[in-house]
Amino acid sequence: MERVSAGESGYFLVYRNQPLTQPSPDIERIVILVHGLEREGDSNFRTAIRAAQETGEMDRTLVIAPQFHAKDGKCKDKLERGEIAFACQGWSDGIGTKAARFSSFAAMDGLVQMVASRELFPALKEVVIAGHSAGGQFVQRYAAANRIDGRLAVPIRYIAANPSSYLYLESWRPVQNAGAHCRDFNRYKYGLDGLTSYVAESGAVAIRNQYPHRDVTYLLGELDTTDEHHMDTTCPAKVQGPNRRQRGLSYFERLRLTFHSEHKMITVPGCGHSADCMFRSENGVRAVFGQ
Repeated sequence: MERVSAGESGYFLVYRNQPLTQPSPDIERIVILVHGLEREGDSNFRTAIRAAQETGEMDRTLVIAPQFHAKDGKCKDKLERGEIAFACQGWSDGIGTKAARFSSFAAMDGLVQMVASRELFPALKEVVIAGHSAGGQFVQRYAAANRIDGRLAVPIRYIAANPSSYLYLESWRPVQNAGAHCRDFNRYKYGLDGLTSYVAESGAVAIRNQYPHRDVTYLLGELDTTDEHHMDTTCPAKVQGPNRRQRGLSYFERLRLTFHSEHKMITVPGCGHSADCMFRSENGVRAVFGQ
């Protein structure tokens, strides 16, 4: 593990396969894999390492897995001295709270800006930010809201695998009359109303304009059709569809038709709600490593 500075706020931890600021002429791709609801950074790091090894990309890849620790609400992580605590119910959305003010999106900004360096890695071609489940929610919303894409030495690609819900850019939902079923269906993190924290600084207009044109791939498990594994069953999530797979299909199609999105959607046969299955599958490897 390595500490990544977040200025005066402190630092957060990441797993990595080599020191982040160690120059290397061999690194061509940086893969950042964001953990899920249980904040199992070590497990996601192992998944990313195995995928890189199995595809022969290990020597050319800097693998990073952030660890967004939290200790408020139901989250009781132990923090090191000086380590930042992220919001238990907000780290996957980039939102801070009174107990944990620092945004996980700001933390990702700092991490990406630090490593996306041609001085450190002269052969670097791209940064890939991927995540599964709650990590997929993080990636989808970060792709929509961040303000560093297009300002780096290399492009960013985003891969959102099996998220429970999506950030919609409009009030339409697959369930008709969504507002009658759910008053807050269009508030952030589900829509662009009521933005706060990091996403408010980006603003609804900028998010709506930039997100359809960012390099986003949705990975959907063919068998991820149940409400197991902590699927979001709140009202704003239910009006997006009955399960993760259907929610992803509906969102992708609507974004393509309405906003002329340039995004991609890939189904992963034989996979349910498993990060290891998704990212080590043939289609998952193709999405992450461009093979």
